[in-house]
Amino acid sequence: MSSQSIVSVRGLCKSFGGLIALNNLDMEVRKGDIYGFLGPNGSGKSTTIKILLTLVKQEMGTVEVFDTELADDRGKILSRIGSIVEKPGFYERISAMKNLQILSEYSGIKKTEDELHKLFHIVGLSDRTNSKVGSYSNGMKQRLGFAQAIMNQPDLLILDEPFSGLDPKGMRDMRELILRLNKEKGMTVIISSHQLDEIENIANRMIIINKGSSVCEGSVKEIVDRGKMSIIVRVDEPEEAFQKLQNSRLPIKNIRLDDDCIKLNCSHDAIPYINQYLQMSDFKVFELTKEKALENYYLTYT
Repeated sequence: MSSQSIVSVRGLCKSFGGLIALNNLDMEVRKGDIYGFLGPNGSGKSTTIKILLTLVKQEMGTVEVFDTELADDRGKILSRIGSIVEKPGFYERISAMKNLQILSEYSGIKKTEDELHKLFHIVGLSDRTNSKVGSYSNGMKQRLGFAQAIMNQPDLLILDEPFSGLDPKGMRDMRELILRLNKEKGMTVIISSHQLDEIENIANRMIIINKGSSVCEGSVKEIVDRGKMSIIVRVDEPEEAFQKLQNSRLPIKNIRLDDDCIKLNCSHDAIPYINQYLQMSDFKVFELTKEKALENYYLTYT
């Protein structure tokens, strides 16, 4: 992964009517990142995104995008950014194709019909270009929002709650679309989301903010491992296996027996060794799963 900075935020501060929204926030998004942007409601995520899109102006601090101060060349920078902020809005009584044609003309991008068909293909809506948007599901509207966001072939894609309101299939489709745009089109992606499982599965780097400040920032794996994930183990002889693991030299902590289920904390890398140890000790391993590691870490610090 490249170390080239795409977004560099330093000492960002913003308040609204005496209420502090951002308090000396630092963050860095690198070229090629899928960057998870996490925090509870009111933590400052939406304010940060609006500042990046020049919808709100900071009071203090610097924001550099593509190695350029945002305030110095707003137009050029925004021409390289695509975004979905909140739910995308469309004219529901006309076709999806007509919607994108209107938005294309309004934005000054002026895409041909063939070029718009290619966008529909990318987001998986080729068979519904002429359908009225009012007949679209929430997931299809989100994908149409993606088509709008990538009309300018952006280098940076900013997504605010892209999984909101989607069913499991819609969330899977959205995840696959983001990964494909990142890999095939080389887009750097910032995702603000409350769906912690999705961020853990899709992002390579992330930040957690609370009360307008950074709690932690780094690779998802490092942050999850830092908190030591919780593992659930089910075997044929739980009491004996519990004693065996407790007396072992494996890198585990906080081991406990709970209703014939062994629970313990360990790093991600220790999981295969625990499984191997139990099998070599002649236990039948029925289940060895991790609890929501990122969620546990997140709840500890927010």
